[in-house]
Amino acid sequence: MKIELEQVLPSQIEARSFEIIGRELEQMGKVLDPEQEPVIKRCIHTTADFEYADSLVFSDRAVERGLKALKAGAHIVTDTRMGFSGVNKGRLEKLGGEALCFMADPDVAEIAAREGCTRATASMDKAAGLYGTGGPRERIPCIFAVGNAPTALARLYELVTEGRLKPALVIG
Repeated sequence: MKIELEQVLPSQIEARSFEIIGRELEQMGKVLDPEQEPVIKRCIHTTADFEYADSLVFSDRAVERGLKALKAGAHIVTDTRMGFSGVNKGRLEKLGGEALCFMADPDVAEIAAREGCTRATASMDKAAGLYGTGGPRERIPCIFAVGNAPTALARLYELVTEGRLKPALVIG
């Protein structure tokens, strides 16, 4: 049996994928908030999971704040190498930003072992030391993209409520 595939130029594959996602969402009767639509479609594109159309929750003006931070040269801190790998570093660098993941850093492992906490917690503390109040990168907007470790989110919450960190955006 021969399988016929639609011929699409490599440069057009992503655009075609987004067209298909849009059509599928329309057939499902999903109407997305225009500001959130590109983010939701990107999540669906990345995972092939259309449930993101219903399950993603956005804080008020989250997309606006994220875009503002990126345009201001935000740094993105992730809690996984996979998340780090998913950041388009070329585009981020053109905006003056940088992507970072501290999870595999030897000092993070040492602190986690010494303090009896997770590496995710220790990595958020390291980020707070850089981007938090009084840190050398305090003036650089920082976006935290947490996808794996609930302890990273819990620590971020603590750091924010203690007034030690003011992230431009937290994705988690």
